[in-house]
This record gives sequence, structure tokens and C-alpha cells, in this order.
Amino acid sequence: MDVKETYRSLQQQWVKARGEERERVQQQLDSFFASLSEDEKKSVCEAVSDNLNDIHREIDEIKEIKLRDKMESILPVISVSYLAKHYFNKSSSWFYQRLNGNKVHGKAVSFTASELDVLSKALDEIGRKFIDTSSLLAR
Repeated sequence: MDVKETYRSLQQQWVKARGEERERVQQQLDSFFASLSEDEKKSVCEAVSDNLNDIHREIDEIKEIKLRDKMESILPVISVSYLAKHYFNKSSSWFYQRLNGNKVHGKAVSFTASELDVLSKALDEIGRKFIDTSSLLAR
């Protein structure tokens, strides 16, 4: 087993362990790190970087799933085309690509933080329009 595989194995054991078992695995990790040569340390750093990239990818996927789930009940009732054009000056396909986390030019796309803010304000505004119109009809 090379150093990357050893690191990944110990790291997975540490994540799954609790209490005294985690302390034991932590001691193994400490010993492992102390025994590494400079080249091996670089190799382990690459493995850590790979782990972080995987975590970021998973977080992005979870965010997209949650956004889609959060909007699922209103998507049939609102015009995505109107949202995309009026609030973002974009096409409905642009909106759906971000909502679904599709790949564009080989890269998964999502709404940026500022775009999510615009979307939130847009939905508030549209909601107020529904309420105002409902109030007019109820008279």
C-alpha cells in the first residue's frame, strides 16, 4: 500500500471511529505523518487536496439538490422563462442549467451567491404580486 492509500485508509477509519477508538486512530495518523519523507509528505498533501476537492463537489451537489427540492412545489406555478428573462436577462435554459447543476463546457454550473439573492428577491416580489391580485379579487 502506498502512502496515499495508507493515508486514505487511516482517514476513513478516523471518520468512522468514536471515543477511544478515534484516539487510537489519531495516534496511528500522528505516527504515520511523523514517519513520512519529504516526497511522501507531498504525496499525502495531494491526497488531502483530492479529498477536499471531493468534499467541495459533494457540497455543491447537495446545495443543488436542496435548491431544486425547495423550488419543486412552485416550479409548475411560475414562469421560469419570465424569471430568467426579467430578473437575470437570461434564457430559461440558463436558469434550468443552474437549478439542475448541469455541466456546461464540462463544468457543473450553479447559481452564485448573488444570483441566489436575486432569485430570493424575485420570488418575494412575485409572491407579493399574487397576494395583491388575490386581495383585489376578494373585494
